[in-house]
Amino acid sequence: MANIAPFKVVHYNGACAKELDRLITPPYDVISPRQQEAFYEAHELNIIRLVLGKQYPADTDEDNRYTRAASTLRAWLDRGVLVRRDKPGLVIYQMEFDRPDGGRRTIDGIVALVEVDDYGKGKVLPHEKTYKGPKQEQLNLLRACHSHLTPIHALFTDREHRVINVYRVFMQRPPQQQAVEDDGTIHRTWIIEDEAAIQQISEYLRDKSLFIADGHHRYETALAFKREMAGSDTNGDAGYVMMYLTSTSHPGLTILPAHRMVGGDADLNFKRLLERLAPYFQIDRHQFKEADPKAAARELLSHMSDWSERAGNFGLVVHGESGFWLLRLKSFEAVDSLIDAQVPQALRELDVTILREVVIGHGLGLDKDDPEKRIEYSPSVAEVLEKVACGDVNLAFVLNPTRVEQVETAAELGHKLPHKSTYFYPKIASGLVLNVF
Repeated sequence: MANIAPFKVVHYNGACAKELDRLITPPYDVISPRQQEAFYEAHELNIIRLVLGKQYPADTDEDNRYTRAASTLRAWLDRGVLVRRDKPGLVIYQMEFDRPDGGRRTIDGIVALVEVDDYGKGKVLPHEKTYKGPKQEQLNLLRACHSHLTPIHALFTDREHRVINVYRVFMQRPPQQQAVEDDGTIHRTWIIEDEAAIQQISEYLRDKSLFIADGHHRYETALAFKREMAGSDTNGDAGYVMMYLTSTSHPGLTILPAHRMVGGDADLNFKRLLERLAPYFQIDRHQFKEADPKAAARELLSHMSDWSERAGNFGLVVHGESGFWLLRLKSFEAVDSLIDAQVPQALRELDVTILREVVIGHGLGLDKDDPEKRIEYSPSVAEVLEKVACGDVNLAFVLNPTRVEQVETAAELGHKLPHKSTYFYPKIASGLVLNVF
């Protein structure tokens, strides 16, 4: 069962309410070095100093980004910059945002503690592979701070809207916190300390499987930390991790594709790539009608949307080559033998599977299971086009999004999809809800 628990929420004090726009950040793994610097300059109390502190050449084992984060956290708690609630509670977290394809939406859910256990044993299920580097960084931070600084995003099925019906009553009052990002996304929180409501939500979720949407690295880090702390005074706290739980039936749930950008090899042979893919894909070349990256991105996505219901369709852009190529799989049967036999039948025809196994593995000849140093990811086609044009990367593949039911299937089958198969949008902010042991 998935064990859900309330906690004594830590958040910025009331005096910071008007400054929250300048205090929050996205999750650490989507913050670029330029953004990191901007968050440092935005405010002296910006949460960046905890979630992604700066590194310096003179750093030592005793003085580094992790020890400085722990020292800053203690100082902010001592000074009352961060305050801890007296009663355990759950947090309603809502985001109001612009969808990339147009229109304004909201997504909301509950922030709670979830008992950490091996995948599947406690009904917490993954759907993506992870990298070693980020897990070690997050483990160092957790060891130093003994805190969860950003909730992991997980999904649960609730077709009857039972959980939403319990917590939406509390959303009728003004939110306790509200912050607005530069892109117009509004983050709001309400704290539930009503014991009856907390019990209702906890009991309903106890029988549910939780599918990790965003935060696989942090969950595996929490599991490693729990094992390290077994038998210690903090074992109880280390046995749980903070999660943002949303329903798969919520109309605001949005998944963007994580487009792949390949770099690090000046000798990459584009002609050979096309020759290797030609037996399996219909390959058509197009010229962009407009040079502006955003307009060009819309044009490319328009072409791809016509084939969004069929598997194995990708956009391809190459540095030094004008226009773009559309790759459309001729027949799945023809490439089935190129896909790892361990991939379950239900997942063999997914775009992310075909791209990894056939295009990247067979076409480019890259080690499809270890792309950490070769492949970058972005949900923005405009950003992809700009990076290819200026030569930051050699080429890029544009994908259609993975659907939520495909994520559920992968998790239930116990099979991990390729790295960055999904990009859940928008991202919950760091800085509004903390769990400090």
